[in-house]
Amino acid sequence: MTLPDETQLQIIIQTTASMGKDLENEINYLDYLAFAINDDKEEDFNDWAMSSTWYVMGRLGGKLVSHIGIVDRTVRIGGQSLSIAGVGGVATHPQFRRRGFTDVLLHTAVEQMRQRDPQNAYDFAMLFCSDHMVHYYTKRGFSQVPNPVHILQSGQWILFEDHRMIMPLSGKPWPEGEVDVNGRSW
Repeated sequence: MTLPDETQLQIIIQTTASMGKDLENEINYLDYLAFAINDDKEEDFNDWAMSSTWYVMGRLGGKLVSHIGIVDRTVRIGGQSLSIAGVGGVATHPQFRRRGFTDVLLHTAVEQMRQRDPQNAYDFAMLFCSDHMVHYYTKRGFSQVPNPVHILQSGQWILFEDHRMIMPLSGKPWPEGEVDVNGRSW
C-alpha cells in the first residue's frame, strides 16, 4: 500500500452542524459509492451519514475521496456511563482505495479525540465492523471486546452482531456487562 503524499491530500475536520447542503450531498454520494453498490439492501444514506457529530474528510484535487464520521455518544455499560467517540461511516471512493487515505484520516481522528478538552474528553473510541475488517482495525490500535451490544434499529432494541472494537482514550478500564449505545449504531 502506498501512503498518500500529505501535500496532495487535504484533510478537513468539520462538525455536521456546520455543513452546508452541498457537502452533505458529497458525503451521501461517497457513501453510496462506497457501500450501496456492493450492498443487497436499500439504505437511506442521508439519514445514516448525517447522524455523525463531526467528520474527518480527505479531498484530493478538490474532490471528496474519503471520510470518517464520528458520533459523540454517552453509552451505558454494566451500570456505568462512558463518553464514546463512535467511529463509523468509514468510506473511500472506490477509485481511490488502497492509497492509505483511510489510515491518514483515522490517525487524524484519533489525535483529535485525544486532544479534546478534559471537560468533554472521550473515554474510548468504539467501532463496529465485519469479520474482514477486524485485522485492519487491530493493526491500528483497536481491540475486540466481548460485551453484547444493544442498538435501536427500526424502532426496536436488538442485539447487534457485528464485531465490537475499542481504543482507550483515557485511563478508564473497559467495563464488563451489556452495552446500551443509547440509540442507533454508527
